[in-house]
Amino acid sequence: MVLRPADLRRRHDRQREDSARLRRQGDQVRRPTCFQRGDNFYRNQNGELIAKQRSTGIRYRPAIAQETVSADQAEEPAWTDEQIAALEDRKFVWVRMLHDLGHGRRNWDEVQIGDVLPERVFGPHTVASLTTEWRAYLFTIWGGTHRINPDFAAMGFELAMAGHENDGWMVAMNTEITVVSCNCPSSGHQFSRWACHIGMPRAYGYGASMGAWLIDYLAGWAGEWGQVVHSNANYRGPALSGDITIITAAVVDKLVDAEGRKLVQVDCRMTNQFGVTLVTGTAEVQLDEA
Repeated sequence: MVLRPADLRRRHDRQREDSARLRRQGDQVRRPTCFQRGDNFYRNQNGELIAKQRSTGIRYRPAIAQETVSADQAEEPAWTDEQIAALEDRKFVWVRMLHDLGHGRRNWDEVQIGDVLPERVFGPHTVASLTTEWRAYLFTIWGGTHRINPDFAAMGFELAMAGHENDGWMVAMNTEITVVSCNCPSSGHQFSRWACHIGMPRAYGYGASMGAWLIDYLAGWAGEWGQVVHSNANYRGPALSGDITIITAAVVDKLVDAEGRKLVQVDCRMTNQFGVTLVTGTAEVQLDEA
């Protein structure tokens, strides 16, 4: 189902399961970690299903995570003017691909297994860029979403970071303390103090934004006549402020699904400038027929 202008979108959440286990890092046994799995169903005003989302959240004790913070990662890397210019050249390869395709169709018959998509480069990330991306989501606009008044403390967040993020009642009473600049679950994305508190060396990108980078990357390659019908992304590391994110992908399969849609399957990867893997994933992209 396609989401169209003026449609309303409703989300229904369902928690599937919680599980706790010991996680290993090298030869060292870590303390128990909670894996929380849940489903989101998105429907329009007619009750028609638009999309499904299945997520796995990882919860852990902050004191344990703080032991992993390295002081030498606290400072953002410095980029020279020459390096920035080189990054802009790399970014334009992707932009040029968009111009070359224009309003044209990327034909399923012409795409071959083994084809490599142009890389896309984001960054260097800054607190301002990460915040701007977050604020671009419609649900962050006051009055744009019916808020459900979540109880983060009951969900397992420690009191220092439970806060009033997305608290519909508090938005009406004291709007300022509902934004992520206060002590909310998202505070670590913008503030080094809270980033270090949860085991990150400095500010880092939102998971929702990283997911959007991947989907936008594939949708841009598919063009106006194609669409991403499914993606499965596994987050392996953070996109830290000062770093860049590089997305690459390759076609690994071509298929026709039960609905008769012609799809290509791609393997995707996000890395930073050091080659550290941030995200791995697969996706199915519907392309136009001949």
